[in-house]
Amino acid sequence: MHNLAILILGWYFCSITLSLYNKWMFDPIKGLKIASPILVTSFHQWVLWFLSFLYIKYLRLNEGSRSTTIRHKLPSLKFYLKYLIPTAIAAAGDIGFGSLSFKYISLTVYTIIKSASIAFVLLFGCLFGLEKFHWKLALIVLIMFAGVVMMIFAPSNETEQVKDRSTLVLGSCLVLVSSCLSGLRWVYTQLTLKKQDHYDGVASTEPAVPDLRTRAASGTKPHPIHTIYQLAPIMGLALFITSLIVDKPFPSIFQSNLFSTGDEVRVVTVKSVMKGLLLLVIPGIEVFFMTICEFGILQTAHVLTLSIAGIVKELLTIVCGMLLLGERLKGIHNWAGMCIILLDVAYYNYFRFQQDHKENSFMEKDGEESVPYSVTTDSMMQEYELDIIVSR
Repeated sequence: MHNLAILILGWYFCSITLSLYNKWMFDPIKGLKIASPILVTSFHQWVLWFLSFLYIKYLRLNEGSRSTTIRHKLPSLKFYLKYLIPTAIAAAGDIGFGSLSFKYISLTVYTIIKSASIAFVLLFGCLFGLEKFHWKLALIVLIMFAGVVMMIFAPSNETEQVKDRSTLVLGSCLVLVSSCLSGLRWVYTQLTLKKQDHYDGVASTEPAVPDLRTRAASGTKPHPIHTIYQLAPIMGLALFITSLIVDKPFPSIFQSNLFSTGDEVRVVTVKSVMKGLLLLVIPGIEVFFMTICEFGILQTAHVLTLSIAGIVKELLTIVCGMLLLGERLKGIHNWAGMCIILLDVAYYNYFRFQQDHKENSFMEKDGEESVPYSVTTDSMMQEYELDIIVSR
């Protein structure tokens, strides 16, 4: 229990400080005013890939490890083209649009709307036949979108406030696109897992999709760092190419507050360049250790524990945004929207928990089982499942 508490606190620290950092970095008014969020996010992926490489190479995580498994089997070209690259591009879009939204909306609004990713997962799950339709799921989606509308809606007739509202709507749409890509990525993962035997052309005698609890009990716990090592360079490249089109960062990035100093005349010095590189490296390090903490939590606790802890983390992120960044929700409609979304997310996790214990069917279909989606467990589940696909 003591170790679990330390891991959860470490996860909270890395995640919340990373969110605060991103908002400070890209905020055009109160922050560092970096106008190339997609390029910066691309650099984070390369840092993450480098740290994953060092972790695999020098800590020698291999098949003989008692608690973790790093597989050295290289995926085929077919796997790269049909799964790894589409997943990486969707993940890059998810992260890229999320980072870009910080130029237009507050961290508080971002956190709340991002929690609504579950709605897209349920929608796409029903469309692709992964999710059994249930009136409670439909109600969850409708309530979720109602909460998002209340977060965006701000009645006003004043010109200045109308302009602010347009900016809020733009930023909120970017977060919704990010959430949509996150949902598509999750559903695509489940489809690939369910069709894996046909994809490989080899019959398997093992359960199609063992969940995290089954894998934990068997002692074979695929390590997510291996998948990060594979995904990060593809995501970094996709984000870099997108940045060249959207951000057009060169050569203006070198005259930004990231690499230069001075008020009226921007000057690039060795010290300013070192400062900029340090600011670029820190988020990659935080994401790396956040992944380690999440993995440790899932090794010692039920996935529901991470979901509940994730809801608490989102509340803490909102509180930190208000206390440290001076953010405020405007009007009763924003407060109501926040409460509706967070309570809806909590009920969704409770609904899944009931399904697990009463029906023993997390999105069950034809005897196959898949782990329920949660915005707080999205990246970790993706990495576990990717590793299962690679290992087959």
